[in-house]
Amino acid sequence: MTTFTCISCHVAFKEPNVQREHYKTDWHRYNLKRKVVDLPPVTAEVFQQRVLEQRAHADQQEASKSLTLYCNYCKKKFGSEKSFENHLLSKKHQENVLTGIKHVNVKPEAAEDKIDVDEDIEDDSDEWVDDDEAIPITCCLFCNHKSDTVESSLKHMSCQHSFFIPDFEFVIDLEAMLTYLGERVGQGHICMWCGHLGRQFPSTEAVQKHMIDKGHCKMFHEGDVLLEYSDFYDYSSSYPEDGDANEEVVTNVINDTGFELVLPSGSTIGHRSLNRYYRQKLNPIPRPVPTRPAIQHGNYFKALGWTTSTKEIVEKKVRDITFMRKMFLKNQLGVSVKANKLQKHFRRQVDM
Repeated sequence: MTTFTCISCHVAFKEPNVQREHYKTDWHRYNLKRKVVDLPPVTAEVFQQRVLEQRAHADQQEASKSLTLYCNYCKKKFGSEKSFENHLLSKKHQENVLTGIKHVNVKPEAAEDKIDVDEDIEDDSDEWVDDDEAIPITCCLFCNHKSDTVESSLKHMSCQHSFFIPDFEFVIDLEAMLTYLGERVGQGHICMWCGHLGRQFPSTEAVQKHMIDKGHCKMFHEGDVLLEYSDFYDYSSSYPEDGDANEEVVTNVINDTGFELVLPSGSTIGHRSLNRYYRQKLNPIPRPVPTRPAIQHGNYFKALGWTTSTKEIVEKKVRDITFMRKMFLKNQLGVSVKANKLQKHFRRQVDM
């Protein structure tokens, strides 16, 4: 009696049709691959068991992919239980948990009482109150120390935290700058040194602790950040002859009364009817000179050890600010032009 065999699987068949069907099965292909790497063949029962184990493993992986775990304290998502457990044991998560517990102001009794009727709840966003408040200008930006005056607060920050204001001799509104820094730290929770990198902290205490521990008790005043503080500085006194050579001088050609004419050179010409008064050669009217708070307290800040920037650094900052303002105005002009070109077809005002 003739028999048909499969050398790879070590099995025999009585009919050729059964042998040809066997060659198409996954079991035969699996044994062929094992034969290439010099491994012995497996039986049909062992092959079926391995197939079931592989399918169970694939189903488990698919279920783990659809699983999403979320950490409320760190605001992060995790795709597996193992990564979530490792996160719970991390130091950063434990710090966020302690920080979150300190800022929970909900009473336990209030959490147990639930309101079932939603119609009685009024949701008015105008009545919401933001718990985060800006740090006052008389308070330290890095701790809870309070002072009586702005000068005392700056002295404390300078002596205790080595804080100083860059280019303080060019500051035109010191209180406005300190107010902005208080909002940046108190409400925005942003570090004054590395905040331009996009990092934000969960609370005021966290950002203050970061600035003290990392030595970031200072202002970053370079690059693109110059435009952020440009409203508080005036570098015009550093220009040649206290002015910009490229800036166009605007003068009043004629005053309100119509009896004086101002030449481009700055000289004033009076009307002939007032000749007797001009011949008296009276002293000119003194013009008030605007004073800057930083200049008034310049000696006080220098006594604290604050140093001024060199002329080269100031000129570089002026060039950077001027360039960024030009680019900002150019971009703003482009947006305005595009906004006025939205209507492609215009209607005739007069039909002739």
